[in-house]
Amino acid sequence: MLRYLLICLFIPAIANAQLEKDWVRLRQYASNIGVDERCTTPDPVCLKACFSQIVYGKSIRRMGYQDVAERLDTARINRLTRQFLTGADWCPLLDSLESHDRNYRQLKDYCMRCLVDDYMADSLSIEQIKSTLNVYRWLNRFPSTKRVIVNIPSATLRVIDESGETILNSRVIVGKASTPTPLFTAQITDIVTYPYWNVPRSIAINEVLPKIRKNPAVVLADMNLQVIDARGKIVHPDSIEWSATSAKSFPYRLRQSTGCDNALGVMKFTINSPYDIYLHDTNQRSLFVNEKRALSHGCIRVEKPVELANLLLGTTRFDASFLTSCRKQINPKTVLLSHTIPVFVIYSVLDVDAAGAISVYKDVYQRGQTDL
Repeated sequence: MLRYLLICLFIPAIANAQLEKDWVRLRQYASNIGVDERCTTPDPVCLKACFSQIVYGKSIRRMGYQDVAERLDTARINRLTRQFLTGADWCPLLDSLESHDRNYRQLKDYCMRCLVDDYMADSLSIEQIKSTLNVYRWLNRFPSTKRVIVNIPSATLRVIDESGETILNSRVIVGKASTPTPLFTAQITDIVTYPYWNVPRSIAINEVLPKIRKNPAVVLADMNLQVIDARGKIVHPDSIEWSATSAKSFPYRLRQSTGCDNALGVMKFTINSPYDIYLHDTNQRSLFVNEKRALSHGCIRVEKPVELANLLLGTTRFDASFLTSCRKQINPKTVLLSHTIPVFVIYSVLDVDAAGAISVYKDVYQRGQTDL
């Protein structure tokens, strides 16, 4: 009987010791990967919050618009919590829940050493490391067969598949500091070939109209611009008294004709957001060689629109010659995707480049250390 009582007392002591050991281990891991875990005891509520942040991160503070539904696997987070509290092997389940994005795994392995050693490079800070790791964890809230991720400081685009593999890297041109590209999540719904460019009113009034007033025929012809009235009808420019027009008295909109000279190029990817922002081709493809690519009014120009289109469509519909064939007088045509593809516009000063190297980029919008 005495032996039985001793065993009964000893088993809870072992269980409590294992729980405490696991708790120390979990808190250390969370700290090493930049998770700010503030709980002091491993109660179920605290554990669930800790695991959720390791897997799904914190919300992004400057995200202006979100239209991609979050899909957090709360059932497996709850199972993970139970495994931890009962002394089961919880590590494999946590590993399966964390982001499978290879860039995240690489950054996590590298930055764990940075955080543990309190490492800080000349152009790198601990807060920047934590911010980037959190962005990748936050992206884990949105599983999808394909995802398009645009990072503004690096001026790059990635398409990743559901296994976390990068299946396309492309340079992009993003908004300049005075006309920044907003951070948002949305859905790509279709591809428009040979799109019109409906000149945003701010650009039309502030930049284009003053030039037209000086020499209407030449400017309109050089820019292939059409004047459209409120009913959507084309207005002959000779019928307009341009010298008398002003920002308040200009009742028209300007539309650039289709073709290789169009500002959107020959391909536009429609995004269902409240912003007048697209992914699109460009008539200035030579700019992609520039290291500094924050040059646009806010839209995102894509260096590899054909490759992106074929990936989103899931078939080789376009070949490389599509960008250079420059057909004349072609009307826009909309190609619907079989299902919408989520796009995420993020802001990470630290990231992994196309060659697999960890790089620090210029803080083009001067947003400081972190975007959490």
